[in-house]
Amino acid sequence: MARGITRRRSETRQRLVEAAYAVFSETSIRDAPVEQICDRAGFTRGAFYSNFASKEELFLAVYEAQMGDRADRLRAAVESGLATVDPGDGDSVTRVLLTAAAQFMQSPAADETWYLLNAEFRAQALRQPELRAATAAAEQVFHDALATVLQDMVDRLGLRLTVDPHAAVITVIALYETMLERALLNESPSTADNSFLTEVLPRVLAALVTPKTGETS
Repeated sequence: MARGITRRRSETRQRLVEAAYAVFSETSIRDAPVEQICDRAGFTRGAFYSNFASKEELFLAVYEAQMGDRADRLRAAVESGLATVDPGDGDSVTRVLLTAAAQFMQSPAADETWYLLNAEFRAQALRQPELRAATAAAEQVFHDALATVLQDMVDRLGLRLTVDPHAAVITVIALYETMLERALLNESPSTADNSFLTEVLPRVLAALVTPKTGETS
């Protein structure tokens, strides 16, 4: 019985998270009424507050789901690329790195909604000290997952990172977010995508990795 209740609670949370993402995207986090989220999910306010203490807590659950999807997408891209790569072929290695990055990062146009929501919540967390710890913890889980994937990938390619894997992850994410922000401000997200992936990212990746050959223990 308890197992059934747990499963039902998990399904309720998932439906609320999916509904929240849709409503947040339409109205912003600040302006989204709890009632509208509940209506979209098909639940009452009671179901909402039995699972989440606030909209902010619900957004962190949305964040966890979105970032989990991105981490899974990166793992799949890496595995697909490594299946055909020759570690001794520099061009082949570069293709794996770029393919993984391209798969992980949606086009700016497709990622616009999520970036805007994430930026809105981050600004809110910076202004409200009570949200900072939970926000930092959620981001850390995501960065840890990406750092693990990145470290495994470079190891299997016969490379090593020139910086801490967490620093590498933060660098790439920061570059992507900056590029996306500039594209949105210029109202031309589609024009920045190819340039970033084909020109900027390869040079950044080249600076972050080096061959293991000759490495001293």
